[in-house]
Amino acid sequence: MFAKKEIIHAVDGVSFDIREGETLGLVGESGCGKSTTGRLLVGIEKPDSGSIFYRGQNLLSMDRNEKKRIRIGLQMIFQDPYSSLNPRKHVFDILSEPMLYHHIATKENVASRVEKLLEEVGLPGNVKERYPHEFSGGQRQRIVIAKALSLEPDFIVCDEPVSALDNSIQAQILNLLKDIQNKRRITYLFIAHGLGIVHYVSHRVAVMYLGKIVEIGGSDELFRHPAHPYSQMLISSAPIADPLLRDRPHYIPKGEVPSAINLPHGCRFHDRCPYATEKCKVEEPELRQVDVTDEHLVACWNPICIENRK
Repeated sequence: MFAKKEIIHAVDGVSFDIREGETLGLVGESGCGKSTTGRLLVGIEKPDSGSIFYRGQNLLSMDRNEKKRIRIGLQMIFQDPYSSLNPRKHVFDILSEPMLYHHIATKENVASRVEKLLEEVGLPGNVKERYPHEFSGGQRQRIVIAKALSLEPDFIVCDEPVSALDNSIQAQILNLLKDIQNKRRITYLFIAHGLGIVHYVSHRVAVMYLGKIVEIGGSDELFRHPAHPYSQMLISSAPIADPLLRDRPHYIPKGEVPSAINLPHGCRFHDRCPYATEKCKVEEPELRQVDVTDEHLVACWNPICIENRK
């Protein structure tokens, strides 16, 4: 007998848009599908169904040559800067080879372009003959950012780019990404666990749970007035630096995150939600407008109302 084939619904029915020049933050617990979403957008993973539109063109309907041309403009910054750099190559080779292969630079000007890239990310041009292991974690992440910029992209997926760094270095890298965005008008999908980080860098924020987006809205609006109980839990569980605010109520859901193989019926959060009703157990809610702004959407039958936010 053969074992029954099990399907993991890593990303299921997700739909959102990212506007040119903005940063969309994507948050959620580990295993909710954030990284898979980012990998789908840049073509590392292939979806089973659906569409991915980039400047009005469906990436999934393109032939191989069209995809190769388009994907130069779609890059990714990974979580671990060391594993995403070839340890056997100098920084010069790491940065120059993609530019030469895609004819963005020539043999005559590639050296100067590499130096300009390094200077743009805050490194001196004379480090180009060094290997990745000779740099600190923060310096390696700057090289990874330079590698992503080498192909002159207009969209970058930042997959937890500062989670492996010290707090002081995190701030430097976040400010660097913001400066690059302002200079180059780059669009980011910023994936992270730290809600304070996401709030700092994002114009809008999407909250993901078990492969679904359960809330999306402006960064300030969502953090001040979360409408989904899961969003409220994520925000209230963040560490508080101000000792005068440490007695604020915390909303910690019961139980563990369900398996992505055997998904709950109805709302996927209902078995952990303190506000769940019988309807939540049988009917899955769709994203709908919250009565605060047109941009604030929530997938919940019992969203936290305005009166409860005061």
